[in-house]
Amino acid sequence: MKNTTLLSVTIAMIFSCSSLAYSAEATYDMRTLTFDTTTTHAIKAQWLFWWNQLIDPAAIDDNKAPLPTDIVMMPQHWTDYKLNGTMLPAKGCATYALKILLPDNAIYGIYLDHMVTAYRLYINGVEVANNGKVSKDLSAMRNECRHQAIYFTPKNKTALCVLQISNRDYRTAGMWHPFIIGKDRAILAHYNTKVISDLFLFGAILIIGLYNIALFLFRTSDRAPLWFGLFCLTVCARILATGSTTIANIFPVFPWELQIKMELSVFYLGSLFFGLFFHEIYPIEIKKKHLQFFNGIFILLTVLAITTPVSFFNMLVPYMQIAVIAGLSYILVCLIIAALRKRQHIHYFLAGFVLFMLTVVNDILYAKNILPTMYILPVGLFIFIFTQAIAIARIFSFSFLQVEHLSAHLSDLNISLERFVPHEFLSFLQKQSILDVQLGDQTLKDITILFADIRSFTTLSEKMTPEETFKFLNSYLNRIGPIIRGHNGFIDKYIGDGIMALFPQSPQDALNAAIAMVKRIAEYNDERKTYQLSPISIGIGIHTGSAILGIIGETMRIESTVISDTVNLSSRIESLTKHFRTTILVSGDVYEQVKDIPEYNFRYISKVIVKGKSQPTKVYEVLSMYPDDAVALFTSTMEQFQKAMSLYNKKHYAEALHIFKEVALKNPHDMITKNFIGDMEEKRE
Repeated sequence: MKNTTLLSVTIAMIFSCSSLAYSAEATYDMRTLTFDTTTTHAIKAQWLFWWNQLIDPAAIDDNKAPLPTDIVMMPQHWTDYKLNGTMLPAKGCATYALKILLPDNAIYGIYLDHMVTAYRLYINGVEVANNGKVSKDLSAMRNECRHQAIYFTPKNKTALCVLQISNRDYRTAGMWHPFIIGKDRAILAHYNTKVISDLFLFGAILIIGLYNIALFLFRTSDRAPLWFGLFCLTVCARILATGSTTIANIFPVFPWELQIKMELSVFYLGSLFFGLFFHEIYPIEIKKKHLQFFNGIFILLTVLAITTPVSFFNMLVPYMQIAVIAGLSYILVCLIIAALRKRQHIHYFLAGFVLFMLTVVNDILYAKNILPTMYILPVGLFIFIFTQAIAIARIFSFSFLQVEHLSAHLSDLNISLERFVPHEFLSFLQKQSILDVQLGDQTLKDITILFADIRSFTTLSEKMTPEETFKFLNSYLNRIGPIIRGHNGFIDKYIGDGIMALFPQSPQDALNAAIAMVKRIAEYNDERKTYQLSPISIGIGIHTGSAILGIIGETMRIESTVISDTVNLSSRIESLTKHFRTTILVSGDVYEQVKDIPEYNFRYISKVIVKGKSQPTKVYEVLSMYPDDAVALFTSTMEQFQKAMSLYNKKHYAEALHIFKEVALKNPHDMITKNFIGDMEEKRE
């Protein structure tokens, strides 16, 4: 603090002279500067300073004020001033005075950033602004923190500004930011710009924060969006506490202490979320134990900021800022390591973080008058949050692409698996996917079962290599498989050269499929003739009834199956086609359900007792796959055939043989009759 004799003499001379002489040391001449509707100027000048005094503006204007304590450069904290070699305390009051010379007597405005912690501003003796209650008795003062713009008209192109400030609870005091002066419209535009920019920043960060929290709610396994969203919300809360449109501007009755607690607590809470976010992104580089250490500090700081008085906690802020700087430095080092390791998306995170840190350094150096720049932290903060949001979006986009690829792969896999476990089978079990299938799943259902088998396959395969055998089987199955699916059925099992197909809707579907299969094999044989290959024939057995469909096996190996007497009987009926040398045989149960349908033709063969059954089963031959003229022959010989079968069953072989020969003579397509004739002639021999 300058308190030398020379200074005292100088100040005494100033106040002993006229007002013009008075203004020599504390006058800011702006007459040569441009003032229009858009231009504003920051006032950085020397002010008269009275420590621990609230000087009447009229006394200053009339040169009757006591001797100033000093002439100081503003803006500056008075805690940076010395009085008799000792730094001034934060608690106290002060008066500042500055004479501003202006180009004209038009309407001017001044934008006032917050000052600590209560103030009154007079221009030419008129109170134009106040914030809280200023008092030399600190117990009587009231703290407040608001941004405002005031307007005035100079007197003789002069504005004598007298600023009274008092502080009780904050660690620093005085004018933190310069006055911004300009024509009324320019100041209004300046104020509105700051308000709009802060509202934009608040709204943009709020939307980004809520969006990321929503992302987390849709995918709770990834907590990075949650921490980032909460960090954004703390930034929004701090903007409300410190921005141009503070919560005190919105709610004038909002307590100052609560506002400061809000400002400080969300700062430390935001630091906690900040670290958690980057740990979630790069858990290898940002060690969990290191994160827990910093988080413990930030939780403690948050609790202290909320629970302790501002006057106490505020004094600890400089030391607590060291913890924040240490935490940020640690994260920066970890991000650099992640960049060296070429982690995914690191460039977005690192670039945004470094840019944010540079704006912090800029604002610190600008506040200390080291750099002739401006406050750009809000811009840096927005860019940082925006780049992090982009990085998160890229992560989600990348994850979504991975999910799409995995979904496509899974879909292909399900399609492939459905070739092993048909989708229809899963629908019986009320399962959406094979992934839902559990060992022991089962259901009881009425179903028609079709067995088909290639005749003399062993003989055929002996003439082929294993590779040729596989090609042949696949060629055959590729022809009959679509027929089964086209008739509302599906193949449940491949049994060597045989198949087991299920028809859940009706026996008619199975019968139509069998007839179509026989016709397709006839076409296939025509194709085989062109390659000088032997023709093939198949036998088909069909039965209908109830069956249990389910999953059997053990923990590591399961398969779908059908278990019931219906399956066994269908298989036995198919084996009878070999005995009778016919193509399609159906059980009496199938016959009873379709006999009245005109397009079907059947011939009763016999009652047979199949292997494993004690009761005889009626068996019918299907004639519908034959041409109409052949069907007519079967019909014309039906009575004779039935008579011959009756005699055969009574073991009257000679009489039966005679009638069978008559039938064979009339109908050369009757393979069953030829089979019986051959059997009986062998027995006679």
